[in-house]
Amino acid sequence: MIRVTRRAALATITLDRGGARNAILLSGWRQLAQIGPLVEDASLVVVRSADRVFSSGADLDELARLSAEPERRAPFREAMRAGIDAVAALPMPVVALVEGGCFGAAVALILACDWRIAGPDACFAVPPARLGIGYPAEDVARLAAQIGRGQAARLLFTAQTIDSGEARRIGLVETVAEAPDLALANDAAALRGLKRALVDPSDANHAASFDNSFTTERFARFAADRIARAD
Repeated sequence: MIRVTRRAALATITLDRGGARNAILLSGWRQLAQIGPLVEDASLVVVRSADRVFSSGADLDELARLSAEPERRAPFREAMRAGIDAVAALPMPVVALVEGGCFGAAVALILACDWRIAGPDACFAVPPARLGIGYPAEDVARLAAQIGRGQAARLLFTAQTIDSGEARRIGLVETVAEAPDLALANDAAALRGLKRALVDPSDANHAASFDNSFTTERFARFAADRIARAD
């Protein structure tokens, strides 16, 4: 269900459940919850799918069983929460690459990422109301923070499917691109520091972190070269 691969400093988390539109099983959420140690030394993490459908969201067969088996409801909710929050908690930048459909809980997953890039064929919907169920409050809050309360209400209340252009217009994704080049040329420590500032700008440690950034090996090389050229 969840594969992690590495190419130098790039770690890729791939949703890979062929024949099931990459619907995420309970076991998949639990795998995501344990993702941290597998990518801890990466400079950048990409979340994507193995085919032309990003994910249809939570597995509908598992959801259906929650109707008659109430004892399964809390474990399902807790596993999904743990998986999504584990992605949000990664200390390095996390980019979602979305191709094809991205529905329901999969939208919550990409909202846990820092930057969302959609292919031209991507489409999005948050359809729990169509099924007669709710959406976790934490994910409703993330959706509203990302696109505004009114647009969040529109997607939640109508269960409407929108294309990549509309998703870009309302801010659900930041970029629409066919094959983005995610260069890894930038400094890993700087990237983590910038993410910390984005996540919690009120952290009292940011001033010291900024000051200490001038002592990195990369900046030392830049400064030495700059000074040498100025002399």
